[in-house]
Amino acid sequence: MIFVALLHAVNLGARRKVPMADLRALLSSLGLEGVRTYIQSGNAVFGAGPDPALRGRLEAALEAQFGFPVPVTLRTAHEWREAARDCPAHLRDEAVVLAFLRDPPDPARVAALRGRDVAPERWEIVGQTLCQTVPDGVRNMKLSSGVIERTLGVKVTVRNERTVQAIAAMLDT
Repeated sequence: MIFVALLHAVNLGARRKVPMADLRALLSSLGLEGVRTYIQSGNAVFGAGPDPALRGRLEAALEAQFGFPVPVTLRTAHEWREAARDCPAHLRDEAVVLAFLRDPPDPARVAALRGRDVAPERWEIVGQTLCQTVPDGVRNMKLSSGVIERTLGVKVTVRNERTVQAIAAMLDT
């Protein structure tokens, strides 16, 4: 199986550095195959057998190697392609980011998120991905990853649509 691993909140400042060459070496040392990374924001594509403990193994290895906890969100190649394809068309009339939810959200918490006023931003959850417009730019998002995490009670990591599409293209090569 081919997987996409998204590392949360790495390489954003002076701390929490995860060099991509080191990440590739670490993932390869875990027996993952064909490890490739995309840009410096903690995106990796690799092959592995079905393993329900994979996320936990990755997180433990990352913390041991880099000295701080790194939450990981995993998607299969099929799930990634769906997320890249299924962002609602009515949101794509402006800049979009995709927030990858690490775990399925509770419907009551989704309802609470719907109750928040984040205009002019618009959003929709498709599966375990929150597609969101960012009319005022990523730095000015009202519906930030922190707000999403606190409201939904699940870890989240955000990627812009260009990154999502680039990783989808990597899956086809």
